Amino acid sequence: MLNFVRLNKSTLNAIPLAGLLILIILAGVACEKMCQPCEPYIIMYAFAEEGELLAAEMTVDRTEKILGRTVRIGQLAGKDIVLAESGVGMTNAAMTTQKLIDMFAPRGLIFTGIAGAVDTIVNIGDIVVCDRWATHDYGYIGAEGFQSGGIKVYPYGSDSMVRKVYFETDSAMFATAGKLNSSGLVFDSIGSHVPKLLVSGVGVSGDCFIDQVEKRLWLSENFGALTTDMESSAVAQVCDINGLPFIIFRSASDLAGGSGSASARIEMDQFFKTAARNSALLVLKYLDSLEQ
Repeated sequence: MLNFVRLNKSTLNAIPLAGLLILIILAGVACEKMCQPCEPYIIMYAFAEEGELLAAEMTVDRTEKILGRTVRIGQLAGKDIVLAESGVGMTNAAMTTQKLIDMFAPRGLIFTGIAGAVDTIVNIGDIVVCDRWATHDYGYIGAEGFQSGGIKVYPYGSDSMVRKVYFETDSAMFATAGKLNSSGLVFDSIGSHVPKLLVSGVGVSGDCFIDQVEKRLWLSENFGALTTDMESSAVAQVCDINGLPFIIFRSASDLAGGSGSASARIEMDQFFKTAARNSALLVLKYLDSLEQ
């Protein structure tokens, strides 16, 4: 709590100019901190459309532009929330994540949106919550072709560099997601298919949209991946290095490489809105299950 005092002319004359400037700066910093939510959850999405349902359900205190992206600060499902568009791709996702962590000192991060199915147990519309994430296009290209490799990082709280292939979802947040299957989930159907929730497995990300069967099979063989997208592992890496708990919900809008006569791009265009909505509905259910 700030204590304000009345400054008369004699008081002002007694304060050196440098001291007065310091008081003004400190007051501004204190006011800025008072305007920030207390340990909010950050919820991120890549495409603007993926955040529409959550924004509509949210009580928005204010809206800001941070790194050019729309950020809403307020409450959702009884929780303090910072709802932010990350932009598409690994670099956009990473820099937005770090900026929001620095600004809001969150208690956790939730990412929501569409993805491509890799394993055929994942049908279009199904939602996957992976327990770990890897970057599939980070590696070495030599005479024998591309070889994936781990990323050298400094783990949270460590001054020693290690090489990591996988960045793990927070165990407590993951366990909470695992309980949602018994909570009467209802998703919008994709054709005749009623989407299901899969809480397990590996997700992979990279800076390319996968619309090739051969690449899909490669992702399955080399990572055991269930799903692929263009942001999640970057977000996971940034959260991991900052020691921030995170969880990622991805709803399959397509099968990487396409299915039948349809390409993945055609499938994504067709099922984007339903898949994005289902992922957002699950986030709302998840928020309801979290303790204050």
